[in-house]
Amino acid sequence: MTTPTPNPPRPTPRHRGTPARGRAFRAADGHTFRVRAIHPSDVPALQRAFARLTPEQIRHRTFHHMNELTTDAATRLANVAPAHGAAYVVVDDEGEIRGEARFYLDAGKPSAEFAVIVDPTLLGLGIGRALMRRLVGDARRRGLSELWGSVLAENALMLDFSQRLGAARESMADEPGVVRVRFDLSRRLPGYR
Repeated sequence: MTTPTPNPPRPTPRHRGTPARGRAFRAADGHTFRVRAIHPSDVPALQRAFARLTPEQIRHRTFHHMNELTTDAATRLANVAPAHGAAYVVVDDEGEIRGEARFYLDAGKPSAEFAVIVDPTLLGLGIGRALMRRLVGDARRRGLSELWGSVLAENALMLDFSQRLGAARESMADEPGVVRVRFDLSRRLPGYR
């Protein structure tokens, strides 16, 4: 008879093959990018992508200041359990991550919290829209009725982006300075099937 170890070691995420090639799309400037599911091997590329973000982008995404994306944090971000959510990246020809979006399922509800961020040198080219299409498509396949996100009221870029894609806005009485954006997945959204 064997006795269980008191603290079994945590399993190390395995790199199952290589990332899928993903779906190609042409950006507004004519360059071709690919949108695909995140992969455990994306950890170094996630860290490089984070290093290209502006301090303002980081604060708008995380609601606080961060100087780096640690390997542990990047590993957690690159290993999303399908039962908890989904994450997608847009990559260039060299495999560099130029945008990232994800959602986390709300326990026991047909909704999920989403977030999206794009390389600051590539804003306005359609990368965020391509990522949102993947999120919306995945959420609908899972039978979700809503994607929502908390956005700092000063983040006009994200608020305008969400509104152009069909999100409704509502103030957060218990969180001054934060706006909730909601995508109602039961209705047709602009630019989505």
